[in-house]
Amino acid sequence: MRQTKRVAAFLLMLALLVTFLPVKAAGPNGLLNIEVHNETTGRYEPQQAEKVNISLDGTIIDLTGDVPGLALGGRTMVPIRTVAEALGATVLWPEGSNQVILRKGVDTIVLTLGSANAVVNGKVEPLPDGVPACVVKCQGVERTMVPLRFVSEQLGAQVDWDQDTFTAIIISGENDTAYITRIQADYDRQTVFIETDQKLEYRITDGSGKVTLDVLGAELSAGFPGTIAVDNDFINTVRYAQHGSDLYEGYDHVVRVELTLADGVTREKNLTIEQQDDGILITAFRPEEEAPEIPETPEEPTDPVNPSNPIDPSRRTVVIDPGHGGTSSGAVYEGILEKDLTLPISLKLEALLKAAGYNVVMTRSTDVYVGLYERADIANSVDADIFVSIHANAFDDPSVNGLITYYHPSSGRGKRLAQAIQTPACQTTGAKDRGVASADFVVLRETDMCAVLVETGFMTNHDELMKLNDSAYQDKLAQGIAQGIINYLNTLG
Repeated sequence: MRQTKRVAAFLLMLALLVTFLPVKAAGPNGLLNIEVHNETTGRYEPQQAEKVNISLDGTIIDLTGDVPGLALGGRTMVPIRTVAEALGATVLWPEGSNQVILRKGVDTIVLTLGSANAVVNGKVEPLPDGVPACVVKCQGVERTMVPLRFVSEQLGAQVDWDQDTFTAIIISGENDTAYITRIQADYDRQTVFIETDQKLEYRITDGSGKVTLDVLGAELSAGFPGTIAVDNDFINTVRYAQHGSDLYEGYDHVVRVELTLADGVTREKNLTIEQQDDGILITAFRPEEEAPEIPETPEEPTDPVNPSNPIDPSRRTVVIDPGHGGTSSGAVYEGILEKDLTLPISLKLEALLKAAGYNVVMTRSTDVYVGLYERADIANSVDADIFVSIHANAFDDPSVNGLITYYHPSSGRGKRLAQAIQTPACQTTGAKDRGVASADFVVLRETDMCAVLVETGFMTNHDELMKLNDSAYQDKLAQGIAQGIINYLNTLG
């Protein structure tokens, strides 16, 4: 009997304890009923989350009528537009994917809904506590939520926490110091680009055989070499160095960029220097010619070359030229280097042509630097029938995409080869056909044989960049280019 009373008393005490235990401890801002989209099941799952205030540089961000900051999985999550606008970043939504991209200056963050990893400037980074970006419904509003601290810190801001008010505090870290993030010579387009994280003033001084640009209020990012060998007809070298307040009164930081010019070259006659949103572009040209622009999409597709009089392919030599390499990385976007795209495409093209019986010579088969004139010399020394240079494009407008094939303006055979390659390359890949165009690139001008330069796609277009970096798409590119080469060679007697 006593045992029964003890059990009953114990059960009564347990019931009272359970009654007074809270389901979830709420912060000072209270709990919200939300729905979180499960990317695996495709369904929304009900949850409760604590509301979090968001402060930017001392001012609370007003999210009235929007999804507020939420504490999910021990991490503060905010609508992606909130953190993007707070830190001056751009948001991109690749069509047909479950990814969202944040860009600010040279930094790119790719978040995949439901994934515990992010890709930051091309490198995979685990998200803190594995809490992924997700879609949340709250108070009749649906938003994509991202981890505040991770994203903010990747974009150069700091995040603090006030436990008493449940407020995440963003310190943007904006200051007056501007940075030169990269100085790059494009050996084919004969340009030098000084990439900056904001618009900067500069001063130009002409000297004997050189031009000096002083970029005011700028600092060099760490890890830069001090000299670039440009190796073109106009500019021999680019040298640059960090200066303090010794050059200009009122500027504590100045970067001096010095261009050593080839014999007979002057700024007035051969160079244009223009300010752009993300840097300073220096373009070299002959007085009688203009720098080539991106051609418009042709109104009608170019007819493919019709093969005739096929001959023994072993009698033909094709030189394939993977653009850039070694110290010349080419364009760099989202952590992807142009030289790392051109080489695998070229190697796949080499394999296809060799399998078809052609002699193939590569200007490079590994990640090494080869000068522009050296590339032309290689082709001339083997008495090649054709020369095909593989590159990837870039443009200020990220919506521009498509494939272009260039030939030298003095070469009728080059134009025929460009047309022969352009059509099947676009057909096999589905790339936008931007036609063929003439250009005075060194590798087209200095080669003795029929030569073309294929711009396989635009690295500045996110979707096309992802394709160019995909091995299966590279296979299609190589197949289309190979078919064009074979079509052209079969027309030769």
